[in-house]
Amino acid sequence: MDLVGERKLRDFWYPVAPSDKISATPLPFTLLNQKIVLWRNSENNICAIQDKCSHRGAELSKGTVCNGNIVCPYHSWEFNLEGQCVNVPQSKLAHIPKSFKVPSYHCAEKYGHVWVCLGNPIIDIPDIPETNQTEYRTFPCFWETWNTSSMRVVENELDMAHFASVHKGTFGNPAVPLPLSYDLKQLNDFSLQLISELAVKAPPQQMKNTRASEELTTRLMKITWYMPFIIRLHISYPSGLEHIIMNCPTPINNEQIKVVQFCFRNDTESEASIEDILKFERLILNEDRFILETTPPFVNLDPQFENHIPTDRAGLLMRKLFLKYLNSSQIELNDSDNLEYLLKPESTSNQSEKHSTS
Repeated sequence: MDLVGERKLRDFWYPVAPSDKISATPLPFTLLNQKIVLWRNSENNICAIQDKCSHRGAELSKGTVCNGNIVCPYHSWEFNLEGQCVNVPQSKLAHIPKSFKVPSYHCAEKYGHVWVCLGNPIIDIPDIPETNQTEYRTFPCFWETWNTSSMRVVENELDMAHFASVHKGTFGNPAVPLPLSYDLKQLNDFSLQLISELAVKAPPQQMKNTRASEELTTRLMKITWYMPFIIRLHISYPSGLEHIIMNCPTPINNEQIKVVQFCFRNDTESEASIEDILKFERLILNEDRFILETTPPFVNLDPQFENHIPTDRAGLLMRKLFLKYLNSSQIELNDSDNLEYLLKPESTSNQSEKHSTS
């Protein structure tokens, strides 16, 4: 399925860049295979329109901003934030035709990032209550391009079985390959939540960052997925530290994403510097990237084409919600012998106890 080509995915908000990346200098971006250009106008408002002049198709992002409007580099036509051409230097017409226009897109500035919707938003940008809580600080983490798909990344975030293998070089504990608990629920037609406890290890710097008293410890993970590609990862440590990662693999196309990530924490710079936090997060991110860029970007939403284990249930539920929204044929988990045992999986809690007591 060509997810990026699905018109219905244009009706969601996507973070495209940190706010400080958008200025009076045009910034090109590709969202869902649509080339757009972003800039700030004279009122400091974010503007986003199609990156293609209505005259001869030149890329507007190669031009400049003048009087708050973007100026095409080819013939100096000017377009405002609504995509309307407001100046044609070569014309003496008193009124420029309304047809001299390019598509414009919804913009919003929230959580220190710029969000764009190419269609008509059907749900709001997810609420982050910690934004208004004084005990939390927030900071941007990463903004970079990966050669994988958005679906691969969000499914990886919901996969509680990959930590012990993929992240054994950072926090994964190979001795306990299964989560200690696993509680999955659907919140609504556009989101789900997974609460799971994980046995982890903490290298010396991470012990300091998380105020851990022992190298081998646990973390409680509350993972919320918002359709289509937003993950809120809320990690609670025994020390009382709350670390919230908003991970948004914004789709450039079916094979590339822009990783947009920012954090909230209830500690201070003196307790854990942003530099030290991001140094460790970079190692974790690189571990995920190494694996995900080896997987085929295409994800078949029909679960019958792959093998699955009980810890894949969150990813499978996400696929079903996608299928429902896209009005595709409904696929039940028990349609395949390959999936039948997932309906009555052995308790992951019991399995984990076997590992931890052996």
